[in-house]
Amino acid sequence: MISNAMRSRSAKLLASAGLALVIAGCSFTGTQGAKTEPIDQPPADVESQMLQATEQQPASAGVADGLTVYLQDRNGFVAPMTLSRPQSENLESEGAASPEETALSWMTADPKLAQQLPPGFTPILPQGTKIKSVDKDLETGIVTIDFASPLPAIPASQERKAVEALVWTMTELPGVEKVRLELDGKPLTAMPASGLPLASVLTRDMGINLEQAAGVQASRSMAVTLYFSAKTAEGEGYFVPVTRLVERQTDRARAALNELIKGPSDTKKLDPVLVAGTSVEQLSVLSDTVVVKLQEKGWAPKLPVPEVPADMMQALVLTMTEATKAPKVQLALNGNTELLDSDNRSYAQPVTRPTQINALSR
Repeated sequence: MISNAMRSRSAKLLASAGLALVIAGCSFTGTQGAKTEPIDQPPADVESQMLQATEQQPASAGVADGLTVYLQDRNGFVAPMTLSRPQSENLESEGAASPEETALSWMTADPKLAQQLPPGFTPILPQGTKIKSVDKDLETGIVTIDFASPLPAIPASQERKAVEALVWTMTELPGVEKVRLELDGKPLTAMPASGLPLASVLTRDMGINLEQAAGVQASRSMAVTLYFSAKTAEGEGYFVPVTRLVERQTDRARAALNELIKGPSDTKKLDPVLVAGTSVEQLSVLSDTVVVKLQEKGWAPKLPVPEVPADMMQALVLTMTEATKAPKVQLALNGNTELLDSDNRSYAQPVTRPTQINALSR
């Protein structure tokens, strides 16, 4: 059953549209999860395969009032944050910045924009980074970012994080499935400090915040992206995507769900979203909907259905839609399909992947 601690969680992990972001600092708690070993990046052969992958990803739905950009938190994770665009910015006016350009400005260190970012989160691109152009091809779904030389130095340990942030930010935008990086109009084929190879086009197949499960051989692994939660100093929650390398298997969705149940490897910085011992009663994809039925350890039919934490439900939706590419998820817990979470949100009907992630309340 869901613990009292999880039931009392008030973290507003709202992925709904139109909320401005105000965050103060970060502190993290958690319980013991799966024994995995975080790594900076996978072995060269696996790294190359992930970066060279060109499988298309679905674009997110339209965002009305904000943009989701990927910033670095105080613990080094690359995490999505939805920021409100300036009210003075008229999208219809001539010369107005495009969503892609606005997102890149937030992702670049700039004292003039620092107050617009949540405390404890920093841009991944260094100050002085110049963008010559940002072109979006609606037919191919490719955004091309052309950097101007000289490209400011990024520590070798940070270069992959920078690429992850760029790719995952751009592919949050409507109609964007792939990203091409250039320098002075020529393809950027490798990062200068680490030598990290870059494909001609990049997708979310490259992963984010990579870690490798204990005992897994990289050459026989596959990647699944999981959404765990973290907390700010004020107790509000936000989601952190983590790509975990696991044993290769045919059912990616089931692998992702099983890993989500195991929980985060770094339990000092990330919180689990599902109770340990939860079993999967059903997992299937019907048309455009993922059907997930879970049974909590220790629950019996005569027991009342506990309040369902909002972060658990949202994490399930994010993880399952990421794994299957299906836009909707139908959830059932302990045989109950008439679910109401701790934010009074109903899950009686299939729910769609949110258009904004980590749009926290003021």
